[in-house]
Amino acid sequence: MTGTTLNYLFTRRQKYEAIIRKILYKTQVYARMSPDDKANLISLLQEHMGVYVGMCGDGANDCGALKQADAGISLSEAEASIAASFTSKVQDISCVITLLKEGRCALATTFSAFKFIELYSMIQFFSTTLLYYKGSNLMDNQFLYIDIVVLFPLAIFQSYTGAYHVLTSDIPQDSLLNAPVMLSTLGQAAIQLLSLILLVDLGRADIGDALF
Repeated sequence: MTGTTLNYLFTRRQKYEAIIRKILYKTQVYARMSPDDKANLISLLQEHMGVYVGMCGDGANDCGALKQADAGISLSEAEASIAASFTSKVQDISCVITLLKEGRCALATTFSAFKFIELYSMIQFFSTTLLYYKGSNLMDNQFLYIDIVVLFPLAIFQSYTGAYHVLTSDIPQDSLLNAPVMLSTLGQAAIQLLSLILLVDLGRADIGDALF
């Protein structure tokens, strides 16, 4: 499809909405497109196909499309790098695969960090509440040991998690407020709470009510 044809459809996109959707679904090659035509194409894909659009460009004539795209990748450090969200030192589209893998890794690590912080807070709340119920509490040295020896290394190593070497077809979750994330966090919290209660009962049985 040429830029002239695309521009004709773009100016009449409300009238030919069904036709535009079919054309966008089947068209694989676009040629002889002006900078505005490239930006209009991305806008049509976002509006009529409901997809996230990536764009690679290496010149000033790609700035509009790079800015319009959900993920713009500049293949040069010239004018295009100003409008693009990302700049690649690799001068070909193989950087798209790397960007997708690293993006998924960052998203997965962020979700894991959220669950890690939530579980740590819940576990500490449960353990402190049970100790208060028994008339006791953790000492300052114990809190310091938990934070420095147990939690700090886990947080450091978690941030160094690298991307998987193969880009899979699985679509990651894009929101924290969804069933898999919330059920995983709440399920782990319930397991920790039941484990603490079980340990308290076992300690009472072994040591006795007078000492526990």
